[in-house]
Amino acid sequence: MICTIDGKLLAITDSLPGARHDAYAFRVHGLERYLDDTTLAGKGYVGLGLLTPVKRRSGVKMPKAVKDNNRVINGLRSVVERVIGNIKTWRVLHTGFRRPLDVYGRVFAVVRGLIFFAAGYPL
Repeated sequence: MICTIDGKLLAITDSLPGARHDAYAFRVHGLERYLDDTTLAGKGYVGLGLLTPVKRRSGVKMPKAVKDNNRVINGLRSVVERVIGNIKTWRVLHTGFRRPLDVYGRVFAVVRGLIFFAAGYPL
């Protein structure tokens, strides 16, 4: 999912089969063509050239400046997390899918279209 810092939803990519890491999905969907080193992202995207919080290493105390920087990044990203939470109000996106798996792609596409339609975005 990609959205602006003010909460405008820009894209929701197709889901991938199985349990996949965020960075894997980022690469598979080719999202690097839309984003640059000023793009805010979560810790799941470390190493992809995006602006992410610094991960704390086990047994190493994090300097105050790094903590402060992480706090600023996380504060700005809170808007994104709210957009994600809003999308997950669609039950089909946050619970176990109980229909045949071969129809999931179509159901997901319909829900994605409805999300953009309800938000008043052009499809």
